[in-house]
Amino acid sequence: SSLFAALSRFPTLRRRALLAMSTRCACAVFATLVLACTAQNIVRSNMHWNDTDGRRIEAHSAGMFQSPVDGRWYWYGESKKTRGLAGHGVNCYSSESIAGPWRNEGQVLSQQNIIQPDTKGPFIVERPKVLYNMETKMFVMWFHLDTEGYKYRHVGVAQSSSPTGLFQYVHGMKPDGINSLDMSLFLDPVDGQAYFVRSCNNEYVGISRLTKDYLSSTGMISNHSVFEGMSLFRHRNGTYYMMTSHLTGWDPNPLMLFRAQGETLDDPQWIDMGNPTGSNKSFNSQPTYVVEYTPKSGEPYFVYMADNWVHCPNEDGTEGPLINACYIWLPIQFHKNSVTMDYQAEWDLEDPFSLPGAPRLLLGVTRLFLMFTLVVVVVLVCSRQARQFEPALPSRASKYTYFL
Repeated sequence: SSLFAALSRFPTLRRRALLAMSTRCACAVFATLVLACTAQNIVRSNMHWNDTDGRRIEAHSAGMFQSPVDGRWYWYGESKKTRGLAGHGVNCYSSESIAGPWRNEGQVLSQQNIIQPDTKGPFIVERPKVLYNMETKMFVMWFHLDTEGYKYRHVGVAQSSSPTGLFQYVHGMKPDGINSLDMSLFLDPVDGQAYFVRSCNNEYVGISRLTKDYLSSTGMISNHSVFEGMSLFRHRNGTYYMMTSHLTGWDPNPLMLFRAQGETLDDPQWIDMGNPTGSNKSFNSQPTYVVEYTPKSGEPYFVYMADNWVHCPNEDGTEGPLINACYIWLPIQFHKNSVTMDYQAEWDLEDPFSLPGAPRLLLGVTRLFLMFTLVVVVVLVCSRQARQFEPALPSRASKYTYFL
């Protein structure tokens, strides 16, 4: 108030002060709105993503889950696909949301951690998946453990008291005594039972329950014709689904989505629903995991997480090779009699099924208009509040008294 008392002697300065205060107030609100509108909710597929340090995220064949301990999301994946195996391991990234930004937690399992009594490394380490065991309070990792040429066909198991490791190697094995290649883990959200699904010697796919400590399997409970890249998930209506691919190495192929007609994984009675992408190369992707995401407003939905192994675009217009692998994430849309995934170069995690093109542009323009309107209102409010601190100007009759 003393500032405005002084400025009241100079109307021009007073008006400038009011304008400056209003402008600063409006700018602060505008900056907040811009940050909110540009929050990391946009998923951009078919390109490389960076972590909070600005480095490329290397976490392929991902396993992802939200820790019940701290609520953070943890993304585990294969390290950079270099030709030599010596540096291969499991990298971990964490974030408050799958929207990111992702913080690099380092390599949580390395070649030096893996010791097998019957063979020596370096080993192939692929498709790491992690679950939290509520009884042992341990984070348990399973991964495809192999040697060059894919002849070893084991599974490696490691565990840690922290989601960011380091993970201590427990053992390598052939679950239920059967050769194992591509694999995944699944925690049933309904009853909390943990399952292991894998390609058995590339002859058929088998599902087993895990032991109570998650360190082994208890015997195969069901099997199906062969596929790989399997990702099990369960809809809120209780139905089991499994996203899979054919066996074509690193090359993409038509996806297969299976729906269980049975009520349990002991007798799932899988029904082939076809390729949900409608693309014979499935947008150059191979599935690795499916997670459920809950937006700030709206119903939860499932996100398809995949790798583009050898067709990731380069700046010079070429594609690949394997060392240049990148990611494709897409929302899964359920209809009355079908399930689909539309390719979108970018999409909003908070509004996954909005129409691309003109409708999305119109929505963006509408948001900008509303933001501008709000800023104008803030300017008017700030100006009005500023005037409340301004003392009334003295009348002509009292101006000499005022200066005395």
